[in-house]
Amino acid sequence: MMTERWHKWVVAGIVVIAMVLSGCAGTKKTVVVSNENTVQISMSWWGNDDRHAYTLSGLELFHEQHPEITVSHMYGVWDGFEQRNKIYMASHEGADVMQINYNWLAEYSPDGDGYYDLNKLADVVDLSNFSKEDLAFGTVDGKLNALPIAYNTTAFFYNKTLYDHYGLSIPSSWNDLFAAARVMSQDGIYPLGLTKKQLILSLAAWYQQTYGEPLFEQDGTLRADADKMKAMLSFYKSMIDEKVIPSVDEFDATSFVSGKTAGAGCWSSDASRYCDDLAGNGNEVVLGEMPGLNGPDTTGWHIKPATMFAINVYTDHPVEAGELLNFMMNDPDMAKLQGTEKGVPVSQTALKTLQDNHMMDSYEAMAGDQITKNKGSLSAMIPALENSKTISTFKNEA
Repeated sequence: MMTERWHKWVVAGIVVIAMVLSGCAGTKKTVVVSNENTVQISMSWWGNDDRHAYTLSGLELFHEQHPEITVSHMYGVWDGFEQRNKIYMASHEGADVMQINYNWLAEYSPDGDGYYDLNKLADVVDLSNFSKEDLAFGTVDGKLNALPIAYNTTAFFYNKTLYDHYGLSIPSSWNDLFAAARVMSQDGIYPLGLTKKQLILSLAAWYQQTYGEPLFEQDGTLRADADKMKAMLSFYKSMIDEKVIPSVDEFDATSFVSGKTAGAGCWSSDASRYCDDLAGNGNEVVLGEMPGLNGPDTTGWHIKPATMFAINVYTDHPVEAGELLNFMMNDPDMAKLQGTEKGVPVSQTALKTLQDNHMMDSYEAMAGDQITKNKGSLSAMIPALENSKTISTFKNEA
């Protein structure tokens, strides 16, 4: 039973919350000991210290609103979290409420039975905050497995101060980036930096813009033939050789902040991590367009939920888990704590809360506006483009 796996009961009327460090790659775990009149559930998530802090504060608020429910929790950084999640899912030991990655739906719930069907909790979880399109991202075989917290796409931010220094306009095409490299490379500066995942997404966009077809089929099968793949890899090689981008092993957020790169391609939900310090140093940071062959072009670029919330299909307390999920997604006080740290919230109540409280002044919000503007022309992410093995194989072979 879930309660036997997660919790230990003691005498009525005593509630003890003990913070314990597990021996698992820095993951933190709370052990909750509660009285016999409360229901105990659990929640898991990953993120940075800021996310941990506001989520823990949110759980305190949730307990104030629901004193009959206590929540234990497991959290940590992303590194190692996915592997531990595989173990939890295989052993049915996952938390009652889970922050999940979009591609985990395909991995753990290909038939829709891997997570709890939230349609069964429609009287607890306010689904009216989400459009049919929003719900579709979390629906598998007619079962609502998860709700999107925010949306993600590749966002291109540029150090306009640096571009102005070289007399260059902000790039809007691949050719613009190559032209900028011919100027900036003389001083060892790259016009753009890309992480592993953003690199393959950028090459997938270039491929579709060039050949008029996606790089992968919907089922993840590689569509490119040998000649087209060779051309795509040649384009990638030219980006490296002509100093448009550094090697993915040499790029991270500090590369942008330090001026090693004059641009950064990142998830829209990660925008502040790349931009805040740079702007704090007196630089003007601007959001660029998604590059195409001859100018801005959304062809081949993808959208996906940044993160999602789901409920464990094996939970012993689906109603209470639903109460917590609804709080995390739709509660105004939780929305104010979270702000745009995970991206612009999808929940209409959460979004209106941020707007009414003038909390949309962030780089994530800037990228969120771009998502809203281009939502109709962006392709839904397929699992192959999120698969860590695909990303690693491409990096190693390229």
